[in-house]
Amino acid sequence: MKKLLFVLTLLLLASCASQSTIHTPVDPLQDLTRQVVLAPESVQYPIYWSEYLKSPQSLNSLEAQGRYQAEMTALETGKKSCAEVNWQEVTQLNSISLLPHLSATECYESIGNDELASYHQNIFNFIARGILSTRRGDTFYSAYEVASWGDAEDLLNISGFEILDSYFEFAASRSGLYRVYNVRDPNNGKVRKIYFDNNRFLHRLLDIQYPFAGLSDALYKNILLPLADSDYSALHAVGQVQEAEGNFQQAEHTYLKAIGMGSLTANISLGNLCLEGNSTKFAVDECAQLFVAAADLGLQEGKIMLAYITTIGLGIEVDTELTSQLLASAAETLQRGEAEYAMALLLASDQYDMPRADLAAHYLQLSAKQGYAPALLEQAGTHLKDKPGQQKIFTNLISQAAKENYPPAQYYYGKYLLEVADENQSHQGMYFLQQSAEAGFPAALYLRGKIKENGLYQQPQDALSALKDFEAAALRWHLPAQLRMGLFNSRGKIVRTDHDRAYGWYALCAKVNNLDCVTNLGYASALGVGVKQDYQRAAKIYQYAASQGSTRASYNLGLLYQNGQGVGQDLQQAKTYLTQAAEAGSVDAMNALGLLYLSQDTDQLNYAEALAWFERASKHNSKYGFYNQGRMYEKGLGVAANSERALSHYRSASELGHTGASLKLAKAYSAGEITNYNLKMALHYLKLATEQSGNKTIKTTLQKCQKSQYCNQIEVAELISLLSTEE
Repeated sequence: MKKLLFVLTLLLLASCASQSTIHTPVDPLQDLTRQVVLAPESVQYPIYWSEYLKSPQSLNSLEAQGRYQAEMTALETGKKSCAEVNWQEVTQLNSISLLPHLSATECYESIGNDELASYHQNIFNFIARGILSTRRGDTFYSAYEVASWGDAEDLLNISGFEILDSYFEFAASRSGLYRVYNVRDPNNGKVRKIYFDNNRFLHRLLDIQYPFAGLSDALYKNILLPLADSDYSALHAVGQVQEAEGNFQQAEHTYLKAIGMGSLTANISLGNLCLEGNSTKFAVDECAQLFVAAADLGLQEGKIMLAYITTIGLGIEVDTELTSQLLASAAETLQRGEAEYAMALLLASDQYDMPRADLAAHYLQLSAKQGYAPALLEQAGTHLKDKPGQQKIFTNLISQAAKENYPPAQYYYGKYLLEVADENQSHQGMYFLQQSAEAGFPAALYLRGKIKENGLYQQPQDALSALKDFEAAALRWHLPAQLRMGLFNSRGKIVRTDHDRAYGWYALCAKVNNLDCVTNLGYASALGVGVKQDYQRAAKIYQYAASQGSTRASYNLGLLYQNGQGVGQDLQQAKTYLTQAAEAGSVDAMNALGLLYLSQDTDQLNYAEALAWFERASKHNSKYGFYNQGRMYEKGLGVAANSERALSHYRSASELGHTGASLKLAKAYSAGEITNYNLKMALHYLKLATEQSGNKTIKTTLQKCQKSQYCNQIEVAELISLLSTEE
């Protein structure tokens, strides 16, 4: 199987790698490689891996693999002895590849050249340890990072794992791609899944900025589709896409072809399609045959599916004894409680329109009693911590799951302790949060980033470290983190302003329907940042997001209708969308709606409505709400003119940072028209307005004026005029 996957990897690389002539690359990677040989502990593997991705080697991996295979063929056929192979050249063509170093080590050991054997063994050990030491490999967010999938399989074979099957798993609407191996652990005989991630390597081959290949569906179109002719895992993934798009007959044909090529997982997928009634070749009572085929070849999901359908009688007679036998058989090679937990999930699902909540709870309880962490966590969720008498049960269950080294449980338990506990428990909460984040759990990375960014829970404030956590979470498809990265890049916060990259982050999370990200795409189109300015496109995006419940999209769309940008000017539509946003709590929409009702040249004029919306905005401490009320009372718009009430509102707005309100007060005190003349108060508000505006020139002039103790009424009036012009 190893040789087969090497061929598959070659085909993959052939579809997207450079075809340049083989040459020994001259780059920092070679210096690091020499350093690894002399002092492996002096080189950090992540740095070595990053240099590899930047080097020409990553683009020439096809030629490097071809050269290695040619040498191995020459050895196997007796055309060369291992001493005649230029192992230095073979390994330098692709330093990260494991097998060439291993073959070189074996060769030099066989001819007694211990120095060169040690040279290649050191490099091999460094790379293997580097891959395995930074991740856990048990989920997509902790997948081992490699270059080619051939390297992944070589690593498994070298480690003694028996590979039963492999399949591809998409992330975030085909934005990410992972290869998952079903393997038997040589240490305990248990069957488990091991995840591998080569997204960065694939982006390098595709010449697309990481992690944005999924925006053009390049990972599927340019990687999996060309590979599907020769790789059953890729073909199975094609079937999954076809099924997701509703092409059931085509998916069925693809699954059958993948099964014929050796895919076990395709049996499970085809069996599910059959149970859902979407098969044209199998009746429901024939679906079980597909799961039997997978189970007979060692895939435990097959046994669990058979246990499920014998429990509920889906296309087969109910047989509780057979159910028990199947689960017991599956449990022999799975973690304690894993089979029962999988059964609970199936029984709770409405995938086949036959949920059985009672039985699901029963199997969940069985799994939890065996200490299976995911079951403990799920049970903890049923005991809400704010219900009387439930908190102790909740904390007992979730703490037990966290202590089982289960990252999601560590995150939720840590978060709970941080939110409700005293200082001692807060320290414990940070411990569990750190454990979860170090395991790569995206939500934990994001929360740790927020804590670092704001210096919460007695932790030191560290913006750069926070950024690294946000980025790590975003690269693991955490939507709030992707939104945050987009905001950082668009605002130039911590990182340099990069509207193109910001747009990419927004597009990634918009692809899985995060409404904040969708709305930001509309905003980018409206302003022309990261994409060509296009009000019509912005309006369409806002219309979609607003229809899905985005308050901010409704507000932005209301402004487009008000100004006639991308849509025909329609004040009634503007009022509809602004009202929708304001009623949903948007303070900006409340003020915009109030201003719309103050429009003198339209049929929307309604002073009472304007004042009501400004008042609602003020209740949310809106400086604009206070300022606009001040204007209405100052000018007597729909209300009796009242200078004291106007000044009161201006003071509130000024305290909240409104430059115009501060200027209003400065003018009022310097002119003595609507309040008593008071030069000291005028200077106070003028200084405040200057600081709020950030006008350095006027600030300097004001400071000189104050130092000379010669600020008179005329000079103050001139400064106010200058600042008003700037504003």
